[in-house]
Amino acid sequence: DGVHRRLCHLFVRTAMSQLISSLINALKWPLAIASLAALPGSVYALIDEIELISNDYSTAEPFLIGFAAYMVLWTVFLRSRSRRHGSFWSTFEHELTHILFTVLSFGRVRGLVASHREGGLMQHEGGGNWLIAVSPYFFPTLAVPTLLIMLALEGEALEIARIALGVIVAYHLTSTYRETHRQQTDLQIVGFGFAWCFLPTANLMSYGLVLGMSGRGLDALGPFSNSVWDHSRDIGFSVQEFIQGLL
Repeated sequence: DGVHRRLCHLFVRTAMSQLISSLINALKWPLAIASLAALPGSVYALIDEIELISNDYSTAEPFLIGFAAYMVLWTVFLRSRSRRHGSFWSTFEHELTHILFTVLSFGRVRGLVASHREGGLMQHEGGGNWLIAVSPYFFPTLAVPTLLIMLALEGEALEIARIALGVIVAYHLTSTYRETHRQQTDLQIVGFGFAWCFLPTANLMSYGLVLGMSGRGLDALGPFSNSVWDHSRDIGFSVQEFIQGLL
């Protein structure tokens, strides 16, 4: 009876994984086109978010201190070291993001390998989907739990968490920069054409949401998303009027 239940559970999970991956794969190019169309609006929305931060510098100062401190450390020391010796923790975090999106797709992780020089590998059952492959190149994995913890903090503890978040965002920015190149198997799998369409907007939105939540918590989610939509709509109307003027 226990074996029967386990087999039923495995069957349901496999069916769910296949269904979710099929839906995600079907949305690949529609999302790529939508991301490309939303790119200018995402740029303007991120600029709006930066302006909000500049208007409330006391709240943003701890985040900026952490961000600047890591960028100096990376520029002076870590950048050359990672080129010579690689980075185990960066590779591990990269593979951890693959695992997270595999689990969210109801997939089963079969193995994980991470090393300093030889890169990493996450093995899972089934064919997977493009979102699993491309997730480390836009999703700030370490920033998400930090932001969730910040929701329960206040006072000095919140200031320290904001410094930590600044460090984490700078780390994510530099590690993504280092990992994004033509030899990456992940990007070869999804295709560089798709990556160029999807990843710029995905990164702008990720950083915009993180910046907003660093100062305003969950209240930033709606306004930033609406800002991307409003700017994209306005740009679309402007392009439409321009084309009509030429006809």
